[in-house]
Amino acid sequence: MIVLMGFMGAGKTTIGYLLAEKLGIPFVDIDILIEQRFKRAVKDIFAQEGEAYFRDLEHRTIVETVSGPEAVVALGGGAVEHPGTRIALAAVTAIHLEVSYEEALLRIGNDAYRPMMTQPNVRSIYEKRLPVYRRSATLPIRTDRRRPEEIVMEIISKVTTPASVPEGTRSILVAPMGGAHQVHIGKGLASQMGSLLPPVGAAKNAFFVARATDLAVAGRMAAELAERGELQCHVLEIPDGEGAKSFQVAEAVTEALAARSAHGEDFLVGVGGEAACYLSGFVAATYNRGMRLVLIPTTLHGQADAAIGGKNGINLTRGQNLVGTLHQPVVVISDVTLGLANRADGFLSGLAEMAKHAFIADDTLTELLESQAGALLGGDADQLVDALARSTQVKAAIVTSDEREQGERLKLNYGHTFGHAFEQVLPAGPDSHGRAVSLGMMAAAHLAHHLGRIPRSTVRRHGAILNNLELPTTHDFSIEELQGAWKSNKKYRDSLRFILLDADGGIQGGVEATEEDLRSALDALARGWR
Repeated sequence: MIVLMGFMGAGKTTIGYLLAEKLGIPFVDIDILIEQRFKRAVKDIFAQEGEAYFRDLEHRTIVETVSGPEAVVALGGGAVEHPGTRIALAAVTAIHLEVSYEEALLRIGNDAYRPMMTQPNVRSIYEKRLPVYRRSATLPIRTDRRRPEEIVMEIISKVTTPASVPEGTRSILVAPMGGAHQVHIGKGLASQMGSLLPPVGAAKNAFFVARATDLAVAGRMAAELAERGELQCHVLEIPDGEGAKSFQVAEAVTEALAARSAHGEDFLVGVGGEAACYLSGFVAATYNRGMRLVLIPTTLHGQADAAIGGKNGINLTRGQNLVGTLHQPVVVISDVTLGLANRADGFLSGLAEMAKHAFIADDTLTELLESQAGALLGGDADQLVDALARSTQVKAAIVTSDEREQGERLKLNYGHTFGHAFEQVLPAGPDSHGRAVSLGMMAAAHLAHHLGRIPRSTVRRHGAILNNLELPTTHDFSIEELQGAWKSNKKYRDSLRFILLDADGGIQGGVEATEEDLRSALDALARGWR
């Protein structure tokens, strides 16, 4: 429960609406709620019944509201003057939106609707309330000369960050509408999962979903979490690899949840690689119309890609992830120790996704991958935390601004139009995705160069970075073997469209290419980049 308080003009209503949207919970304005219930304007209650009567009515409404379902609640400016309301605030996250007196007057103007604006001593009212706000607040937030969106992001960052985060952990905020959460990246985090979970609230159970190779990890986390005494923990096994992403497996998991009386407030914990993250997300999105999802990716592929962004899905015979939803987790815990322990499973795929994020948005990450490729491949955990955090920041920023892939998020498909087709014709294996995406980014670079969009030096830099990360950069494909795969791509719209780089470092989606252009790019991919 988040309660916003502050003087008139602090922005409680504006910020409250935005904050509630980001967190995916209702917004309640106490003044509006009172007006709706009693069919009278607040200023009329003040005028006809007096302030003492209104404060008592306001107090009862606040206590009832903060005792109910999770919400963002905006209080009237004088609500904290009631001693019972101050007591009620001790049980919630009470945020004081601090505004200077001068700024408040600028924002309010001549708003006669506010009862206190009719008083001759508005400054003295401000000075009287200010220390009460400060004593009652869990969290003070400065608002002068700041945009509401900036204030909302600061609040979300602070309320979603656990009180205790292990030393050396990097926490990245992902804040799309309806699903703001933290991604924690560090060493040994699986053993500290309980301290990184959001408040348990009404949850009674945590259901761990894991493949056989991750059952030991899931079992240890479940046992440690159960010892805290807040949750009953259950471990459910799913098949390994792409076989987990099917209607049959989703049905089996949901039947197991139903048999144990799972509810929407409970946690579904996905433990594993890309497939486990996608399957867990799909079940969490659809069972009981939504459960609280926790993702603990155990492969670098899961940590760099699948666990970030809220995408989930299951496969059909005609293609991967053709059925799915968007459902954001409440937290992602990326333990690089697990990613390094699973070097044979998704490690190169994770490096390929990190390289993609570098190419599309972050020169500092590009330079890090150039200079630290040997350390990353050699298992340097500290360098991996740094690289993964930078990579996650790129994806988090894009997902925050465009959750549903209407604009910015299309950039995350760089190299994937080629790559998904390549993956269908390359031999299957633990890192087939990463190899295909690496070749896809090289093909995209060759195509962009062929179309005059980037210089040859950019193609060579792609090749050098990917080659140093031990990812493939050349392969001989025929256009004929790729046509079927392209037409079954989710993003196919009558013709192929590609996401390509520009010479200035920008990136553009929806670029069409002729068959001749594609043949030229594939020929260049076969010849090499040097």
